[in-house]
Amino acid sequence: MNKIFSKDGRLLIPIADRIKVKSTKKEEDVRYIVDHAYCPKGCSIIDLEHEINGVPGLRIRFKREGSEGEFVISAIEGDFDKIVLSGELRDGVKDELFCPHCNTPFKKLVNCNCQADADMIVVGLTPKLDYNEAITFCNVTGCSNGTFIKSGDAIRHVRLLGSL
Repeated sequence: MNKIFSKDGRLLIPIADRIKVKSTKKEEDVRYIVDHAYCPKGCSIIDLEHEINGVPGLRIRFKREGSEGEFVISAIEGDFDKIVLSGELRDGVKDELFCPHCNTPFKKLVNCNCQADADMIVVGLTPKLDYNEAITFCNVTGCSNGTFIKSGDAIRHVRLLGSL
């Protein structure tokens, strides 16, 4: 039988037991689903017509020199699926992103580290933009930060590590 207390009366907690408890948590399996999303002027960008993996997506207009169009990204955290409605997205290419309704550009939160000119753009979760209630993702097609991240997590990460 393992000892519970040391000779001086301190509780002994084996490290192996702590690791087992930590690894059995289900919190890492939970994915956040965005059900409200807004442009900087307050237009809803949830697209009820186009679902991705059973959930309405986020509709966004893109522009770059020589090309423009619209796409819908998944509203599920960690899901890179998207539907291109018009135009052509190119892997590794930065696009400027706009509201599909009022054509307002999305604001930049921080630079992304995937390439020199890449930006993490902000999508509000409330009609009035609040950076604490927002998500962010890279505006370069194919970037590993192309799925959304809660903006508070991105800001914390940048402050701690200096980049995403």
